[in-house]
Amino acid sequence: ISHQEQQHRFVAHSGNEELGVLIYDRLPHALDIRHTVVEPHAGGRGIGSALVRAALDAARAEHLGIVPTCSFVRPFITKHPAYEDLLAT
Repeated sequence: ISHQEQQHRFVAHSGNEELGVLIYDRLPHALDIRHTVVEPHAGGRGIGSALVRAALDAARAEHLGIVPTCSFVRPFITKHPAYEDLLAT
């Protein structure tokens, strides 16, 4: 997974193939995670979860909260409560 900060996205690759992308907006004190998508043929392999985990870990490293606009993020945090502290109020 690579973080493409200028494009505000995280990308999952296999070789030269892009398997999934997480898009976010950078707010003053948080990352607003807007959309996570995985290519249909790559589904069910944990790629979406890996993208969300990478974004949450990056937010934590930068002392930022997150806004879970993407419908995939809040259920991920429910399953991984160690990330609950990142939810921006």
